[in-house]
This record gives sequence, C-alpha cells and structure tokens, in this order.
Amino acid sequence: MNNIFDFTRFGKYFLYDLRNAKNNYGLSLLILGTLPISLFIVVQLFSLIFSQQFTEIGMGAKYAQFFVAYTVAILGAGAKLYGNLTEKRAGSNFLMLPASSFEKWLSLGLMVCVVVPVVLFALQLCSDALMALFFPNQYGGRMLELIPLQEIQDTMAEEGLSINFPALIFLEWSESVLTFTLGAVCFKKSKIAKTLLCLFGLSFVLSTIGMIIVGSNGTMYFNWLDSFDSPIAAVRALNWLLNVSFFVFVGGLLGGIYYRIRTLKH
Repeated sequence: MNNIFDFTRFGKYFLYDLRNAKNNYGLSLLILGTLPISLFIVVQLFSLIFSQQFTEIGMGAKYAQFFVAYTVAILGAGAKLYGNLTEKRAGSNFLMLPASSFEKWLSLGLMVCVVVPVVLFALQLCSDALMALFFPNQYGGRMLELIPLQEIQDTMAEEGLSINFPALIFLEWSESVLTFTLGAVCFKKSKIAKTLLCLFGLSFVLSTIGMIIVGSNGTMYFNWLDSFDSPIAAVRALNWLLNVSFFVFVGGLLGGIYYRIRTLKH
C-alpha cells in the first residue's frame, strides 16, 4: 500500500504540484479571475471617449466575460499545467519525482477539478463584488444577484423537483476540463486543436449511433417518456440518466489520464 499511496509523500508532492501550478498558470488565472475589473475599465474608458460620461454595465456583458473566463480556463488549464509531460525533458523529470503514479494522478485531478475552479470562481466573485461595492451606479449589481437561483429552486420545489446547482457545475466543469487535460497529456503538439477535432469526431459517431437506436424522429425517446405515470417521474428518470452519464464520462476521463501517467515513457 505504501508503494501506491503514502499520505506524507502525497502531501509533499501535492505542495510541489501546487507551486508549479502557481508558476505555470497563476498569472493566467489571475487575469481570468479579474476580468470583471478589466471589463469595467474598458467599458468606462470607451464610454468616456465617445459620450463623455460613465455608463452602467449590462447584465449580458458580465455574463459574457464570465463565459469567456470559464471557457478559456477549461481549454487551457490542462495544457498549461501538464502539457509539458509530453516533452522529453519535462516528462523525464516528472517520472523521476518521488511519488507513485496514483499520487501524481490524484494530485492532477485535484488541481484541475478543485483548485483551479475554486481559485477562478473566488477571484471572479471577489472582483465582481468589489466593482459592485465601489461603483454601484456604473457597474450595477453583482452577477449572483442577477441570477434568480432561489426563485428557480422554489418553483421546482413546488413541483416536487430539485436541482443541485453546485454539483451540476462541478460535474460539468470536471467533464470539460478533464477532456482537454487528457488531450494535453496525449498529444505532443496542437493539444487543444487536436482535442477539439477528436470531440467533433466522437460527437459525430455518437450522434449517428443515437439516430440509429432512437430513430430519426425520436419515436423511441418519446415512447419512453410516455411510459411514465407523470411528468415528474419522467424528469426524475432523465435526471438519473444525466447523473449516470456524468459519472461514466468523468470516470472514463480519469481512467484515461491515469493510464497515460502510468504508461508515460521517455
């Protein structure tokens, strides 16, 4: 068991991995996390140039900057943090580190699935809150105040349904970032582009298989929905299938990354 996982050894390796993450991706993450501040400065500068007055930033612009930060982090985090493992020198150094393959894999998973999104979301929320606090008229309300999450949950609760938004966001993030991390540790060059090409190809194959199984008009799908006694039962079944699909995809991606780390040679 000590050869697979040792808590003290893993702790030291995780701190080493954390320092490397700070050096390799810290600045990029800081820029993405403070995009609300950059958005405010850019919008107000253009407003002063063209209209000689400040303007209130719209809700759409705030959501757009968050979407950009979220997407860029998903695409680039894995390549920035672990893309150099495919290089001979960096890969050889990685293999020489005093930690098991399982510990390296666990640290990688925690880094891209927990550390990166926590830091990104914390920076985004803090930047957003600071702008709303110091410039309430020009910046407007905070992003979280503009999303009626509680109203959505209350409305669904009246119908006997519920959505675990934190878990949904975590699983969605993990599935996406692990996909590009797997591509980063497998492809030597053009990591993001090749991963996207693989995704397009996989989507085409899965869509074709789905059309064959379900039918072009979705008859089997609608018949399956009609088999339930109530809409609530159908929604719960769809929710269950969604959870299973998330865990299958995330588990498969983690398994692929572990296999790659375990079989990495230079």
